[in-house]
Amino acid sequence: MDWLKKNYDLALLGLASLAVAASAALFALGGPGESDQPTLPPMPQRPDAQAPASPIEGVRQAAALLESAPTTAPKNQSEAALRGSPFVSRPYLLKDGKLFDPIEGGEDLHPPLTNAWVIANNLDYSNPGLATADPDQDGFTNEEEFVGKTNPNDPLSMPPSFTKLRLVRFTPIPFRIEFKGDPSGEGTEFQINLRDLKGSSRTQYKKIGDTIEAGPDRPPYKILSYAKKEAPNARGVLSDISELTIENASTGEKIVLLYNQELNDPSSVGIFRNELTGAELTLKKDEEFTLPPDEQTKLKVVDISETSAQIQDLKTGVVSKVSKAETEAPATQ
Repeated sequence: MDWLKKNYDLALLGLASLAVAASAALFALGGPGESDQPTLPPMPQRPDAQAPASPIEGVRQAAALLESAPTTAPKNQSEAALRGSPFVSRPYLLKDGKLFDPIEGGEDLHPPLTNAWVIANNLDYSNPGLATADPDQDGFTNEEEFVGKTNPNDPLSMPPSFTKLRLVRFTPIPFRIEFKGDPSGEGTEFQINLRDLKGSSRTQYKKIGDTIEAGPDRPPYKILSYAKKEAPNARGVLSDISELTIENASTGEKIVLLYNQELNDPSSVGIFRNELTGAELTLKKDEEFTLPPDEQTKLKVVDISETSAQIQDLKTGVVSKVSKAETEAPATQ
């Protein structure tokens, strides 16, 4: 009795074990017979009732759908984005009071960005300012990244630096020598007008190889060649667009004068601004330069006017247009 008091927990555990063993033995011997189970009458069936569809049928349909999906790998990231996943709901956008499908809606939400490019780069196409946004904070907008074919989410993937160059202003200086024609009509003698001279010396007649004295404090120019050219004007009438090539005797710089057209002096300069840094550059036509942070790319000003400039990448030979800045004030950082 003293043992039972001291080992009450063990005794209780032993009784429980005996109860489990007894239940197992009863189950092994067959337990209650089938006759002891209550029997329910069969449920009445409607004549037109149909058996419920087996759940396996839905599985078969899903398998058939997967088998009909494209089996070839997507050609690019954009195609993969448009395919989507059979297990993910396609995105829709509320536009003009209606649900719009960015994938097959038939129009781009943020032109020139394509919907496929936006989705492939995981950009928020519901953002009304998406084209001008800069998700990777590299100084280039999504539109500039799209045109440059770079990754808008990678700050190390950027378009060429000169795409951030803007023309602030250009004040042209008229060239002091004007080509006024070929009086002989044979390309042997040419009428030259000098802006800085007056009287009879203002107009001179020179031949190929002659030197043109441009006046005080102006370098002399030598006539190198002449090319007779014609082209239809806006009214379809042939016009004289002949060219006279002259050379600066001091620098060797060549200039092509057009018949009866005013030319800007090569010393005219333009003020440009690097929108990435806010720094301004003073450049003239044919001048070579580099633009930080891309110090390795050599650039050249091919042409410049009051409204735009042409910049050439000297390595690739590609010429790109530089637009005029919307304001002359430095860009805020």
